[in-house]
Amino acid sequence: MAKDTLEIKLVHAKLNIRVESSEIVAGDHIYTWRFRVVLYAHHGIYIGEGLVIHFTAPPGKLSTASSSGLSSSSPAPVGPEKTCPNHPRCGSRKPGSGVAFSCLDCFLGKGSLYRCEYGVPKYRLSFGRPGTCTTAQSDPGNTVVQRANYLFENGFGQYHLVKNNCEDFALYCKTGIWVTCDKVGRSAQIAVYMHKLPGSYDIGLRKDVIKVPVEDMDKFHRCLMLAT
Repeated sequence: MAKDTLEIKLVHAKLNIRVESSEIVAGDHIYTWRFRVVLYAHHGIYIGEGLVIHFTAPPGKLSTASSSGLSSSSPAPVGPEKTCPNHPRCGSRKPGSGVAFSCLDCFLGKGSLYRCEYGVPKYRLSFGRPGTCTTAQSDPGNTVVQRANYLFENGFGQYHLVKNNCEDFALYCKTGIWVTCDKVGRSAQIAVYMHKLPGSYDIGLRKDVIKVPVEDMDKFHRCLMLAT
């Protein structure tokens, strides 16, 4: 392997911020790597007390772009039929909703724990793996947790691999930013698979974004469904 290629790979590994469970706090955007057809990251919001709120396709339902070679970004199935000895709320979700509680252990499965970085300089987008950092600024942790809990109660629209997935959910909870374009959501890892250049997909740099109060999210998701 050429020396410069090895150095680039080492930089990429270094910028993939692996953390211990003792290091995360309520309001952190966390993720873990999984492999299902391709390598992808599953994202969620840590809300404290060993619990994560994340967004998946409801059991038996998945809306994807037919041209995509990716599988669902859902982790191990969760729902009323799943029981977990770690936490009584693990696996709970509202009927038909993709927003679910999970204990940290079930969220990670066999994967390691990583934390997404916010407010990074633009050049970092060229080195970090897509979906691991953004130039956008995070809102305070209590606001992030409030959004995640509200969306658990009220839903985050229909899961869609390209337009509305787990990374979209976590990014919205952290920033309150909504992308107005109906072609692709906020997900950086999906944008890369659609051959977007680094920086062109970052929600901190995009021009087609607005700040949306969480109470108004339902109307925006209705518009998204009409455009799908």
